[in-house]
Amino acid sequence: MLLLQDSGWYLVGTCEGFIHKCSSSNNQQVLETYRKHYYQVNAVAWSPFSPDLFLSCSSDWTIQLWHQNRFTPLLSFSSVKQPVYDVRWSPKQPAVFGAVNEDQLEIWDLNSSIVDPAATFPAAPGVRMTSLLFGTETDCVIVGDDVGQTTVYSLRNLNLHMGHGKQLEDLIPSAASRQP
Repeated sequence: MLLLQDSGWYLVGTCEGFIHKCSSSNNQQVLETYRKHYYQVNAVAWSPFSPDLFLSCSSDWTIQLWHQNRFTPLLSFSSVKQPVYDVRWSPKQPAVFGAVNEDQLEIWDLNSSIVDPAATFPAAPGVRMTSLLFGTETDCVIVGDDVGQTTVYSLRNLNLHMGHGKQLEDLIPSAASRQP
């Protein structure tokens, strides 16, 4: 799992549950290590609205929200007791992200709740969800599965909050203080 940032460094999720921040100009050194996950990190995603924030998901059943200058997560999310295979930010709504586990697609809206997803979409019988991608020109999410098929889920009728990147950064301290 590798995620490149334009500034010349990148993040790598490991099988041990660590996320290493590395420099593309020095491949012999780890700059920082983020530790919270207990099993392998399956995906990392930078916020398109707040360049210091990123999400990670893991086989430990959790999603973590990080600030690149803090080595403990700002928020932790978990809705089901299953590995989380992929996580992505919405390209349109700063406080919205999606995640997939084997059985469902979850859409989280941090303006609505930090405890439960705003919406869940179950997988078809016999299908294991493995990856997701938000549409950039439409209100949909494309989900890939373990046999190479894709399914499109409409987000058109969901009541998701609109906002700006600064609102996301303002939302986090108050949300973190309310986290159980």
